[in-house]
Amino acid sequence: MSDPVNIIKYGSRTFGEIRSDLINYIRQQYPEVLTDFTDSSVGAMLIDLNAGVGNNLAINTDRAFQETQLEYAQQKASILNIAKNMGFNIPGNRPSVTVVDFTVNVPVKGDKPDSNYYPSLAPGAQVIGAGKVFETQDVVDWSLPVSSMGFPNRSIIPNTDNNGIIVNYSVTKREIVINGATTIFKKVITDAEVYPFYNIILPDDNILEIEGVILKEGTNYTTNPSPEEFSPIYDDTNGIKHYYEVDYLAQQKVFIENYNSSLITTDINNNLKAGHWKYVSKKFVKEYTPKGYCKITFGSGKSDVNPLIDGLLKEGVSTREFLNNFLHNNSLGEQLIPGYTLFIKYRTGGGFSSNIGAKTLTGMGDYTINVKGPRQDYNNVIKRSLKVSNPIPAIGGNNGLSIDEVRELIKYNFSSQNRSVTLTDYLVQIYKMPGKFGSPFRANAYKLNNKVVIPILSIDSEGKLSNNSNTLLKENITEYLSYYRMINDYVEIKDGKIFNLAFDIDVYVENTSNMTIANNIITIVKDYLNIFKHQMNDDLHLGELEKKILDANGVINVINVKVYNKFNGEYSMNVISQTITDQNTGEIKIINNTIYSTADSMFEIKYPEKDIKVFLRKKVYF
Repeated sequence: MSDPVNIIKYGSRTFGEIRSDLINYIRQQYPEVLTDFTDSSVGAMLIDLNAGVGNNLAINTDRAFQETQLEYAQQKASILNIAKNMGFNIPGNRPSVTVVDFTVNVPVKGDKPDSNYYPSLAPGAQVIGAGKVFETQDVVDWSLPVSSMGFPNRSIIPNTDNNGIIVNYSVTKREIVINGATTIFKKVITDAEVYPFYNIILPDDNILEIEGVILKEGTNYTTNPSPEEFSPIYDDTNGIKHYYEVDYLAQQKVFIENYNSSLITTDINNNLKAGHWKYVSKKFVKEYTPKGYCKITFGSGKSDVNPLIDGLLKEGVSTREFLNNFLHNNSLGEQLIPGYTLFIKYRTGGGFSSNIGAKTLTGMGDYTINVKGPRQDYNNVIKRSLKVSNPIPAIGGNNGLSIDEVRELIKYNFSSQNRSVTLTDYLVQIYKMPGKFGSPFRANAYKLNNKVVIPILSIDSEGKLSNNSNTLLKENITEYLSYYRMINDYVEIKDGKIFNLAFDIDVYVENTSNMTIANNIITIVKDYLNIFKHQMNDDLHLGELEKKILDANGVINVINVKVYNKFNGEYSMNVISQTITDQNTGEIKIINNTIYSTADSMFEIKYPEKDIKVFLRKKVYF
């Protein structure tokens, strides 16, 4: 018998290769045991069974290796792990943002509203509509003529009776609201939860952001902490310990508001807040699981010590104690504390469904309004008079990044190192912007006259492209990028262009009465131009579309494809730059069987039901 090591071929991977190798091996090593290799023999069954097992193992090995490679990984969990290893913390859902007019009726005093009855609305006031909840972020104070950002936002309209006498004033404050509802998670910390890198997975799968994490001494709380207790100003006071969110546990400092600074100003026209970098040891990181849940991970340290000082310079410190302090230092954050209660304040919501139309938010959810006028009956009337409405649509809501988008952004995230040098770096930073500030549905970046131009497109509540992004979203993107841009880069954020298209498609078919063929073709065209599958500046290659149509059952040949640019009226105002051969119909001159896009535009079929026409022609026999 020859050496089996020299006979077995370890490079065989397919069923056929393994089966052939097994047969050859048996013929050489065991010719007297098995000679019948026909399909009906027991030996052939055993060979096929082993070949199948070997083929399965080879496939699983290939898949396991494939999931470690960014270009070929398919499972969401694999992509998330690769992103984590490359330092890219993938954001979750993004909420939409809009403004709401808060209106109350204030009594008359002389020739103006009585300022004694100006109310104030506490932060976190909820406005509702279309099944969505939006919340204010700051105090809504009717006594101030400007917003918390220093912009004029108060209007006063007199209300008169039949005799023209002013009976009261409708005073309106226009304030920013962000989609999402606030929730507080509570957990009593026992000795079982005190270990390095303890983590908690929060129960909701649509978490937008973590607003605060605190530990309160004691375990018998029946009510949630007040909003003030979640503020860092209460850190290490009244038994409250505040934990700070960081990008990574080794991060030593966070930039927060300095409540004790003498530089704090009450100038409402500037609304400046003093900030400072603070060293923190109580910290946590958050990440999202493949199923969309938010996981919070705390640190590993037990005591705030300097191992060199406490271990080497102090007398009476044993080697054991020194090593214990060294191994449990707080460079990666502190562990939780037993005998305390953990409270995590977070917001849920967001996604494409949070993009709703104007004048949709007309109701109030949970809110606290205060009126401190001298007459309580007037105060109650003013509270009941509160009305709300959003004058503009809520946009910016996004379901987070797709797997393909994450795959592309990972490539550039590590190399950018939190600075924007290339155009791609700018796009990476835009999609990393915290969700509470909104997010564009699509964005691009290109150079024009020595400035970086970033066109953005949003998506409305019906899933259609929108290029009417509100000013707030553009300002947020501009402000966010200012921290990362190169010092000599000028950045302009503008609305992108939408090119609405329509199609006439002539095809030869086997049976012109088979309307299923036409419906299938319409579905193919809709799927090919699905906005979720395209980016800005993507050209439309008609050859690819025609090939997909030819593959449809019953289609013999594609005779002609005409493409039209639909604009004005119910469509976008944007006209395609490619030549239009018929101004009445908007037919586009097709060049190289391609419809060309531009760096600031994107194609869309806005109304597929009426803008895709299929003409079925039966084959003619001679």
